[in-house]
Amino acid sequence: MKILKVTIALTVLVVVLNQCMQMKKSVNSAEYVGSDKCQSCHQKQTELFKISDHFHAMDTLSDATVKGDFNNSRFIYSGDTAFFYKRNGGYFVRTTDSTGKKKEFKISYTFGWQPLQQYLVQFSDGRMQVLPFCWDTRTKEKGGQRWFHLYNKEKISHTDELFWMGINQNWNYMCADCHTTDFQKNFDVAGDSFHSTWKESRVSCESCHGPGSAHLQWTVSKDQSVPYKGFSINLAAKIINWKMDEAKLTRVPETVIKNDTLIETCARCHARATRFSDDYVHGQSFLQTHIPATASTENYYVDGQIRDEDYEYASFLQSKMYASGVTCINCHDPHSMKIKATGNSLCGSCHAPGKYDGQQHSFHKTESTGNQCVNCHMPVTAYMVIDNRLDHSIRIPRPDQSLTIGIPNACNKCHTDKSVAWAAASFNKWYAAKLPKEKTYAELMNNLNRFMPESESSLYTLLQSATYPGIIKATAMEQYGFFSSVRVRELIHGGLGSVSPLLRLNAVKAMNNYSEEIILGALPVLLFDEVRAVRLEAMTVLAPYFSKLGEKDNEQFRKVMDEYMKVQEQMSHRPEGFYNRAIILKSTGNAAGAEQLYVTCMQRFPDFAQSYSNLVDLYREQNRDEEAKKIADKGLRRMPANPFLHYALGLWYIRQKQNEKGLAELKTAADLGPSNAQMLYGYAIGLFSTGNQAKAVQLMEQFIAQYGNQLLILDGLIAVCHDTQQNEKAAKYAAIRQAVYGY
Repeated sequence: MKILKVTIALTVLVVVLNQCMQMKKSVNSAEYVGSDKCQSCHQKQTELFKISDHFHAMDTLSDATVKGDFNNSRFIYSGDTAFFYKRNGGYFVRTTDSTGKKKEFKISYTFGWQPLQQYLVQFSDGRMQVLPFCWDTRTKEKGGQRWFHLYNKEKISHTDELFWMGINQNWNYMCADCHTTDFQKNFDVAGDSFHSTWKESRVSCESCHGPGSAHLQWTVSKDQSVPYKGFSINLAAKIINWKMDEAKLTRVPETVIKNDTLIETCARCHARATRFSDDYVHGQSFLQTHIPATASTENYYVDGQIRDEDYEYASFLQSKMYASGVTCINCHDPHSMKIKATGNSLCGSCHAPGKYDGQQHSFHKTESTGNQCVNCHMPVTAYMVIDNRLDHSIRIPRPDQSLTIGIPNACNKCHTDKSVAWAAASFNKWYAAKLPKEKTYAELMNNLNRFMPESESSLYTLLQSATYPGIIKATAMEQYGFFSSVRVRELIHGGLGSVSPLLRLNAVKAMNNYSEEIILGALPVLLFDEVRAVRLEAMTVLAPYFSKLGEKDNEQFRKVMDEYMKVQEQMSHRPEGFYNRAIILKSTGNAAGAEQLYVTCMQRFPDFAQSYSNLVDLYREQNRDEEAKKIADKGLRRMPANPFLHYALGLWYIRQKQNEKGLAELKTAADLGPSNAQMLYGYAIGLFSTGNQAKAVQLMEQFIAQYGNQLLILDGLIAVCHDTQQNEKAAKYAAIRQAVYGY
C-alpha cells in the first residue's frame, strides 16, 4: 500500500512538473498579440494609456495625429526655406537633400506628441530618417504653434555629420526601439539596407509587460499556480513598509527592497545607452542588449548633474530615492505617465509638508516658484530646444560647490541676475550646519577630473565606501581606471565580482589599464559571465593576449569573439561595425582581415577618421610606409582639421627622417587638439628628439598648468628632465606623480 501511495504521489508530481514546464515553455516562447487584446479586461488602464505620450510615440498620418502646419506653410533656417504641404491625402516637405539640392519628400510617420512633434521620411533602402524640422505643440501663449529647427541657430549643412539624412539621424538605429513595440532592425549587410519590422507604432502595453500570448492563455484557465499570470515579469510595486523618521520627518523603508526589474524595464528607453542587439528578453538585465552610459563628464557635469541629453536612468541611480527603494511608479502613474500629484503634494507624500513645504525650509515665499521642490531639487535643462527635462538625481542644490568646482546650481538658474557668490553666501547662511560631514562624490570626482594630489585617495574613498551610488563608482572605474595603485586595483578587482552587471562591466573596462599578467589572472572568468555586455567587454580586453589563455578559456574566448563579431556585423550600417571588428582581428593576429575591414569602412564612411589612422598604424607595423602615407594624405584631404591624422602623418615624416615636416605636422596636431595629452606629448618628444629640449619641457609644463597632472605628460617630463640631467625637476614631477596616482 505504501508503494502505491508513493507511486501515485510521484505520478501527480510528474504531471504537475510537466504542466509547469509547459507553461514555462509557453511564457518563454510567448508572442506579441497587440494592445487591442488588452482593452476588454483592462479598460481603466487603457483609458489612461491613450492619454500618454507612449501611446503617441509614433503614429500613421491623419488629421488627428499630425499636429504640424502642412497647409502650404514655410520655415526659413539659415537662409534655406523648407515648404510643408499636403497633396492627395499625403503630407510632404520640400527641403535640402544630401547633395545640397532641393527635393520633395513624403512624410511616412509622425514621431512624438508633446511638447514637440517630429516627422519621418522612409527611403527605398528601408532607412527612415528624422527630419530636422519640428512642430512646437505648445500653445501660442507659451511660444508654440510654430516650426523650429532641431539644432536651433546652429547651422547644419548637407555635409555636416548631423544632417538629417545622415547616419546620426537614422530612425532604424537611433530611435525605433523606443518608439515602437517588438522592433527588429533586420539590417542586410550585403545589400546595405534595412528590412525593419515592428508590431505596433507606439510604446504599447507589451513594450513594458512583455509579449502577451501566454497571458491570454492564462485568462482561460486562471491557473493561480502560473507565475505572473503568464507574463515573464511582474511590474507591480514591491510591498515596502514605510515609516516616518521622526528626526528627519521623512518616510523611510523598514527594509530597503529595490525593484530593479521595473527600473531596468523603463531604462531600456529612459537610459542614454547603446543598443547592440534586438534580442531583448523582459526580466533579464538590460545589459544583455544595451550598454548604458555612465555619468561621465562627456554627458554630465563632474558632480553628476545632466549636461548633454539625459534620459533619467543615470541621474535617478544617483538619487537617495533610488537608494531607498523608490521606483518610477512611486511618482508616475505607469499607464498615463503623469505624476500622481501636482506641485509639492507629490513630494509631501514622503516628506512632511510641515517641515519641508514652506518658507521655513525654502526661504522663499510659500506661493513662489522658489518654494516648489522640483525647482531646487530637480532643476530643468532644455533639450531639443523646447523639451524641458527635470534632473532625476533629485539632489541638494550646492551653489557653494559652484564656486569651488565650477558646476551649475539651481539657485542661479532662477536668480540669473545674481552672482554665484551671492547664491553661495545665502545657501551657507541657511543650510551649512545641515550639510553632511563626509565629502560628496562631487568633490571626489572633481579631484580625479583635475588630477589633484589627492586624486588616488579620492578614488579609493569613492570605491570602498558604501555611501556613494553604484553609478558613480561605475563612472569612476570607466573614466579614471588609470589611477592604478595597488589598493585601487584591489577594489577594481573586487568590482569584477559585483552582483551589479553595470559595476562588473566598468571594472572590466578599468582593467584595460593593467599589465598582461594582471589581465590574464583576473579576466578569463568574465568570459563566462551570464550578461552579454560584460563578457563581450572581457573578450575585447583579453584579445591581445588570447593565445596565452588556457584551453578552456581559449575555447570560450573564441565563442564570445564570434558572438561579438556577429553583433558588430549587424552594426555595419555605421562605421563602428567595421572598425570594432577590425580592432579584434588585428589584436588576434588577422592583420589581413583587419586591413580589409578598415578599407571597406573608409569606402562606406569616408569621413570616419579613426579608420584612416588605424590603417596607417597597421601599415607602419608591416613596414608598408608608402601605403601608410597615401592613407594619411587621403584622410587629410577629406578632414584637414583632424588632429589624429596630422599626428599620424607627423610620425610618418619622423620615421622617414624628415624631421622638419614631421614637427610641423605634430605641431598642427597639438594645435588642433589642445587638451589631448597624446597630441602634445608627441610634439614635445619630437622637439626633444631634434635637440629642442627646453621647448619640449616648456610645452609640457604649460599643458599641466592648464589641463592638470595628466599621467602621460608627467611621464614625459620625468623622462626628459632625467635625460637632460635636470634631476631636481625630474624628482619634482616624480613626486607629483606619486601624490596624484599613488605610485
